[in-house]
Amino acid sequence: MTTSPDDYAGAAALLLERAGAAATPDQAAALYRELLAASPAHVEARLRFAQLLERGEQLEEAVNTLSAGLRSAPDQIDWLLLRGTLLRRLRRYRDAEADLRGVLRLQASHGAAHFELGQLFWQKGLASEAAAHFTKSLELQPANGRVFYYLAEALNLLGDLAGAIAVLDRALEATPRDGKVYHLRGRVLDRLGRPDEAREMYQRSRELQDL
Repeated sequence: MTTSPDDYAGAAALLLERAGAAATPDQAAALYRELLAASPAHVEARLRFAQLLERGEQLEEAVNTLSAGLRSAPDQIDWLLLRGTLLRRLRRYRDAEADLRGVLRLQASHGAAHFELGQLFWQKGLASEAAAHFTKSLELQPANGRVFYYLAEALNLLGDLAGAIAVLDRALEATPRDGKVYHLRGRVLDRLGRPDEAREMYQRSRELQDL
């Protein structure tokens, strides 16, 4: 008796559900490994398993898990993006940049890929390049508070204080309870010679951190 594609799909869906509901990371990992052994091209399972490994700070194993899938599916955007992010965290910048630019070759309007490239250049101390990618990411993800913050940091480092304040004003609209935004706005106001306003920002930042 042969097993139909529907039977395989049903079994994979059941394993995926069980892995997501597993009581411990080790149990989830065992289920993901079982699923990927049977269905190595299962996109969601490989992605979730790599994310589980990332949460456990098992970054190299997460990279290897994604690389195993990308060998047969090199244009899988979700895998490429996550591997690029992990490689950035591992400070393997050349490989990370290759993956992230690969995502943009496949989908030029991918806001998360631009954000990760911004993070990469920020870590390398290249504020101008970082700001360019954060700006593009913000165009594509106008409600993402993290992008506002990092763009403002880059502009502050570049000396574009007016630009940083303008971005932080938008950040406060998007994330009004983010203490880091208030603190950064205080730092920029200090540099602009507006200490009274800066103190208000620092105070608000402390209040939010104490909540």
